[in-house]
Parts: sequence; structure tokens; C-alpha cells
Amino acid sequence: MISVHVLEDGLEPGDNSLFSNSTMKESLFAFIHGEQEMGVSRPTCIVSEPFAPWTLEVAQRAGIPRVEFCASNAMSYLVLINLVHLYSEGIFPEKGSPTKWTTENPVMLDHIPGLPPFRSELLGREIRFNDASHPFVKLLTEIVSCSKHSERVLINSVIKLEPMAFKALQIQGVKAFDVGPLPMPGKEESSSKAECISWLNSQGDHSVIYIAFGSVATLSVEEMHELASGLEGSGCSFMWVIRKDNRGEKELPQILPEGFLERTKDRGLIISWAPQVEVLSHRAVGGFLSHCGWNSTFESLQEGVPMLCCPRFSDQRINCHYICEQWNTGVEVMRTDTGGLERSYVEAGVKALLHGEEGLKARHNAQRIMAITKKSQKEGERHSVANLQRFYDDMRALCCISDNP
Repeated sequence: MISVHVLEDGLEPGDNSLFSNSTMKESLFAFIHGEQEMGVSRPTCIVSEPFAPWTLEVAQRAGIPRVEFCASNAMSYLVLINLVHLYSEGIFPEKGSPTKWTTENPVMLDHIPGLPPFRSELLGREIRFNDASHPFVKLLTEIVSCSKHSERVLINSVIKLEPMAFKALQIQGVKAFDVGPLPMPGKEESSSKAECISWLNSQGDHSVIYIAFGSVATLSVEEMHELASGLEGSGCSFMWVIRKDNRGEKELPQILPEGFLERTKDRGLIISWAPQVEVLSHRAVGGFLSHCGWNSTFESLQEGVPMLCCPRFSDQRINCHYICEQWNTGVEVMRTDTGGLERSYVEAGVKALLHGEEGLKARHNAQRIMAITKKSQKEGERHSVANLQRFYDDMRALCCISDNP
């Protein structure tokens, strides 16, 4: 049986949880110590994301191993633990304008053992343009140090999708194991689900572009207008998820171009939530316009759906690089100088993905990748299941040793 305990983080209103290590550290250690004082067995290990390096000290004080779980892919983790070298070697901070989405002469990064050179533009602006004194860069230093002391790293990916990155981690001495794809918990909204599937059933094969920006990324009203105008100009059918928190107190007519809903009512459906995996697996969906979050990317790959990429932040540009330049399973939407959306670029991207030669190639490659992911999930062939079982067995053995010294 799993017991859940909610701990106070000790933060004051306005505190940045990313950098407030001491309060959370003491809260967790006090809980572990309190459990032991009451005669409850201590935890076997601490499973922590990379951006909580303070958990290493807690684990060491409690005498238990720390295991890292990376919810993104192996390349993102590999880049993360090698960023410090880019500062020490003077590669970062970059010169130029941090407001520019692309640069005429991007810095090519060839400093990570095991990875081919890639453009620095794939990394966040907070990484490229801050110096070593910035709190975020200091946090990166802690992350690198902690990764070396973690008992192992569990990565939500499949080794067959990115063998080079996993090999590079091995070369650097990181005990990384692929455990993906892990199922995403979903909230069941039966009325929305029924509406989605019913609407898709009325559409032709591969005729619909599905649009969703995950649970965190948001669009400004201006970007909403540009995206809507691009969809309208494409003439294609679309299903668009606009989260309630993305529109605030406003109704749809207030955040979309005047008359848009009426003009597109016969070929468009706008909803606040969708059963994403079921939507992507539907025969009517021909493409996925996405922010390229790793979970969305993985789900699209598993269903063989090509992507129209519109990355926003974090690891999303790295994921877009994989999609468009490594796997060739998608097309990237052109952006304005500052990274915004522009209606003509959206229109061109939708048409290219659903009706162009580039889109046909992307669909073919997406189907090929789908076959790889499906094969990796077959019983007895899936590394992920074996790696999770090994993790469980190792931790259980460790638990038995600690209970019977």
C-alpha cells in the first residue's frame, strides 16, 4: 500500500521555489527523522527530479540513495549536466540580443562528448545570456554535482529513439536507464471526450489538424489571433484545445478574431480539454500543432502522427530539433524575430503538414517511429519494463538489508 504525505515547503508568498532549497530540505529531513522516531521504517530511497539537487543532502543525512527521474529525454538531460562547461570555457554568456528567436550566425556547440554539434539556439535564453553569477547558473552547478552522486538516473525515453544520447551518458559515467514511455494520468471529462470523438468521426481521414499547448504553455491574445487567422486561412479542419486558465475570465469571442467562430463553425471545434491519446489515435487526425513538450511529443510518436512544431521554452526546442532534424517526423512553424506567431506562417505550416510533400514524408517517418515504439513495448522486448523491474528489485533488496542489519 502506498501512503501519501503532504509536506509544508516553508516558503513565503513570492519566494522562488526553484532557489529556496533550505526550507524544503529541512522539511523533508524532519519528516524522515520523525517517521524513524515513531518506529516507522525509513524510506528506501529518494526519487528526485534533477532541479531539486537539495534532495542529495537529505538522502545522505538519512543514509539512503538518491535516484534521479528525468521526465524529459536523454539529450535534454545530457545537455543539462554539461552546461557548466560552456560557462567555464567562455562559450556562454553569448553576445547578441536575448530577444531574438534566431540569430544569423548561431554558436555551434561541439563541447558535449558523444553528441554531434548543435545550435545554441536550442537552449533557453536564460541559459545562453546569463553569466556564471546568475542564480540559475549556480543551480546548474549543483545539478551537475548531484548527478554524479545519484545511484541511477531513470529517463522517460526509449533508448532506440536516441541511442547516441544514452551512449554519451554512459561514456560520461552516468548510470542512465530508459523507463519510458510512462503513462500520463488524465482527467476524465466524459462530456468533452464524447464531443471530441463524435466530431472526429464526422471528418475525413488525416484531414484534421489538432492543436494543443499542454498544461503550462500559454498564448497571448495577440498570438491567439494570429493562430486563429492562420487556421482560417489554411481552409483545413481543426480541433483546438484552449485551456480555461489560458483565457482567464474571458469568453472565446473576446480572445479570438471577430466572427472567427461563426466563419469556421463547419470545420472547427474548440474545447477546453481533450483525451489527447485518443484524439491522436483517431483516423481523422492528420497532424498535431504542438508546443513540443516531451509528453506530447512522445504521445504523437506512439500514434504515428506528424507534428507542426511551435516550441516555447525549456526543453521544447531540443524536442523540436529531434522531431524536425533527427527523426524528420514534423515541420517547424516559422516565427517572428522575437519568436511570436504570425498568421501567414501558421497557414503555410498547416498546409505543408496536411497537404504538402514535406508533410507526407513526415507522416511516413512518424509511422516508422511508431513501429519502433510499439515494438519496444512488446512483452519481453521492452527495455523500460526490465529497467523498472531492476530498479524495484534493487531497492527491495536494499530495504531487506536495512531491515536486517
